Amino acid sequence: MKMPVHHAIGLLALSLAACATQEPGAYLPDARTPEAQVYIEQCGGCHAVPHPQRLSAAAWKDMVGVMDKRRVERDYPPLSEAQREKLMEYLVRHARY
Repeated sequence: MKMPVHHAIGLLALSLAACATQEPGAYLPDARTPEAQVYIEQCGGCHAVPHPQRLSAAAWKDMVGVMDKRRVERDYPPLSEAQREKLMEYLVRHARY
């Protein structure tokens, strides 16, 4: 049995609305913690934030250094020491290993 076109359009609209209402970073572990919010706000301003388990703790330390340099190159302010500490605490806690 074929679905009427207007039903298909309705389902598509409903699916898109559900995606649009999801909080940024809702898929992240402990997404509502202050540390996660620093990650979402500071890193998500330029790109989608990857799940912390994508990298090891050591790799995150290197990546945060690289990305902080890129922030400055793109006229964003560098991370403050407090932001960097919260960011690293979050990423290391949820890193791959």
